Amino acid sequence: MAESSKTTKILVIVISVVLLVVGIVVGYEIPRSSSSSSPTGLSGNVPIGVLLPLTGDFASYGATAQVVAGYAENQINTYVSSVGLPYNFTFYTMDTQTNPSVALKDVQLLASKGVQVITGLIDSSDVLSIEGYANANHIVIISSFSTTAGIGGGYIFRTVPHDTAEGIALADLVYGKGYKYVALLTREDSCDMDISGAFMAQFKALGGVILTNITYPGGTSDFSSQISALSSVVGPAVAKYGNNSVAIQTLTWSDVATLLSQAKSENSNILNVNWFGGDGATLSSTITTDAGAIAAQVHFLSPMYAAPNTSILQSLNNYVETKLKVMPDIYSIILYDSLWIAALSIMEAGVNNGQVIKNVVPYVCDHYFGASGWTELANNSNDRAGLNIEFYEVEQVTTNNYNWVLAATFDSTTQTVTWIS
Repeated sequence: MAESSKTTKILVIVISVVLLVVGIVVGYEIPRSSSSSSPTGLSGNVPIGVLLPLTGDFASYGATAQVVAGYAENQINTYVSSVGLPYNFTFYTMDTQTNPSVALKDVQLLASKGVQVITGLIDSSDVLSIEGYANANHIVIISSFSTTAGIGGGYIFRTVPHDTAEGIALADLVYGKGYKYVALLTREDSCDMDISGAFMAQFKALGGVILTNITYPGGTSDFSSQISALSSVVGPAVAKYGNNSVAIQTLTWSDVATLLSQAKSENSNILNVNWFGGDGATLSSTITTDAGAIAAQVHFLSPMYAAPNTSILQSLNNYVETKLKVMPDIYSIILYDSLWIAALSIMEAGVNNGQVIKNVVPYVCDHYFGASGWTELANNSNDRAGLNIEFYEVEQVTTNNYNWVLAATFDSTTQTVTWIS
């Protein structure tokens, strides 16, 4: 079979391959790739970089993602071998330490060893730190974690939608539940600020009213001033419109548990209305453990991107659960697809050259269906067009036991919310 026929076939059957895992070689052991300078195409070991936070604030994500990367590497290479291609892929994982300056050094080292495509990069700050270098040196970046709006283009691709999508979905859900007056509380980080901006724009477009938009810096432990500010607008709004028309939208991390506990100790009126959150709080065990009863009282509900239930996802879930005793998070699931997209793009390009691969990535993304679903890019963008969202609510499941329960879904294609109960 001709090389072009083989690579075309890859796009058709890639998602059905289910195999075993192999180890990942660390970055400093990378040999220079002979294929990157070969004028006749690909041969030998073709490197792909994988940058993950194996230490630092997001190390828990990195641990899961590393297992997923090993699973993808084995699947990809088994397919390559099965169709008789004269090369294999080697993944080189490096620890960003959840530190943008370290991420840049990692990219520079990988590039010096002939790596032309790099995946991973959990933090948008990491992507910002390497964006200039990647564009100047023609290194293709496929991030499965970065969501901050305004990043990307050039050699930067993102297989997860940017934060605008979440803000719009939240606004649709809150307004659709009948809440026309919302007090907003936002943590001062780029992702939450982006979601906040998108939420306000969409909520106002629907006819809703933003009562206030209070922000606070990360690391805050005393929320008394924020509680007071929220109370000063929520109380009068409830008196005028009723608590069925007023809600609080928070865009925080798990620190909302501290806020809820302090509001309870102050017997604040802000606990008399329903609360919504962002993905930074969703499925947090800190919230259910430290403030479960209070979160259930305010029917705390927040979103998380979701993958369609397919055999591809089930196989990945089963593998990770066997290895780690936990299910993979959505960003690790998207990493799995990003690694396939990276490999397929190199195969389609026929050469390990970033300038050529960059032009192939959009085509592969637009025709690939994997563990996270279709990876089509938005028009005139290097970002994923959409991804379904699930909304989880904190509920009491047994006496003194609180957990997250699936409450609603958002279809990114139809832009509709469906309630489970």
